Amino acid sequence: MLMKKLLLLFTVLLSAIGAQAADQNLCIKFTTTEAKENAWDYMSFYNLSAQMIKDKAYTLTAKIKTTQAGVEFGFWPIWNESPNRNEYKGSADVQYLEAYKLTTEWQTYTWKFNAKFPHDCLQFVFGKLNGAIYMDDIVLKCDEVGVNCVQNGDFAENSTKGWGKPSWHSHTITIVDSDSDTTPEVKEPVVPDTWDFAEQGDPNFHIYLCFGQSNMEGAAQPEAQDQSNVPERFQMMAAVNYQNPKRTKGEWYTAVPPLCRQGTGLTPVDYFGRTLVEKLPENVKVGVIVVAAGGAKIELYMEEHKDAYIAGEAGWFQNICAQYDNDPFGRLVEMGKQAQKVGTIKGILLHQGESNNGEATWAEKVKKVYMRLCYQLGLDPAKTPLLAGETLHKDQGGGCSWHNEAALPKLPQVLPNSYVISAEGIPGNGQDAWHFSAAGYRELGRRYAAKMLELLNAETSIDIVDTDTDESSHLMIYDANGRLRTSASAPGFYIVGEKKVLVGR
Repeated sequence: MLMKKLLLLFTVLLSAIGAQAADQNLCIKFTTTEAKENAWDYMSFYNLSAQMIKDKAYTLTAKIKTTQAGVEFGFWPIWNESPNRNEYKGSADVQYLEAYKLTTEWQTYTWKFNAKFPHDCLQFVFGKLNGAIYMDDIVLKCDEVGVNCVQNGDFAENSTKGWGKPSWHSHTITIVDSDSDTTPEVKEPVVPDTWDFAEQGDPNFHIYLCFGQSNMEGAAQPEAQDQSNVPERFQMMAAVNYQNPKRTKGEWYTAVPPLCRQGTGLTPVDYFGRTLVEKLPENVKVGVIVVAAGGAKIELYMEEHKDAYIAGEAGWFQNICAQYDNDPFGRLVEMGKQAQKVGTIKGILLHQGESNNGEATWAEKVKKVYMRLCYQLGLDPAKTPLLAGETLHKDQGGGCSWHNEAALPKLPQVLPNSYVISAEGIPGNGQDAWHFSAAGYRELGRRYAAKMLELLNAETSIDIVDTDTDESSHLMIYDANGRLRTSASAPGFYIVGEKKVLVGR
């Protein structure tokens, strides 16, 4: 009798677990606020990880419903990488397949076709929609192979990875529960209070992780002085593949701009690194890794927000994020782990805030990103400073200076090992209200470096050795590791870290 009761209880528990799992059936949702004239006025697309095979037979099936009965929904696979451009400079190689009139109930729709081109993108068009369309269980298979070409076609991963829309289209793309039409709760990544610190590489190869938005990307055109005489001791790791100059993701190169991505400009990181190698001992190298996206809110670097945030942004922004596999934070961690094999991460640089201008919770969000970085990379927060730069000041034409007054001052309060880098007096580019000039980026980079040098010097004890026997050098200063910090050949005061040293005859 007891055994029967236990079996019955076990069966009830299994049923409850199954019912709970079934409670949330996720799907993708396209929402518009007004109907347009043409089918192509609203498009959502899915980028395939591999091209279709030209002339092969394919079948696409999907469950679809809408809030506007009778609205037409078309499927136009396209070869985006085609060299054949139309009059609007887009791909001319599109295959126009049947459009279905949708209902308000879930229906399974099927498209069978022979691929006229090596399509790399699935386009869905619904320009006359005023409402919402839901899609689920999307399957694309080559009839000969039978393997689904759509990743996460059932949206169980609660991700819009691979999905996008043209930059000028105003509809939104979200993941919702197909039954309740509510956005599923996304839990924050858990970061423990303590963790094991990672073993790192060469302590004389100093690595800095740099992230943010357009001012960290670099919005000024590099000039001749920026492209020449870059010390080989200053290195950059490419966080994406470049075509011009040719660079491979994860490889090290002399840090000639651009440091972020192909097509970006001068960044504060350029003269941060140059200044460090100029001031540090000759046996120390400096390496930087820059991951940034123009216009990015800090939410782009937060696991619980990034997917919905990217899906709701313009096409040009989605194109930037796609270069980081729609996970800039993950790319920063990936590159950081690779860098730790050969060097030691000494600090993190941030320039971001224009897109969160004046938000009261910005500092707390930055702390979450910072702590997650430290946890993922096994860094000691007490030994890994965060340097955050101010936005363009109001008297220099800055349009987001409220960030400097309302948000940045809170950062050292919530994150003790963080430091604000002043942008006072640094000029803007004279063209907009957000970006610095090339000269401004150079000066801002030097200010980042000055603070980092101060912190590095504070790490070491300073020993003073008087060498009167050598007329050319009356004072030599070494750090605790026996490396020469500086020497003085004339009487006067010298600044070493935070110490003022008097040198006399």
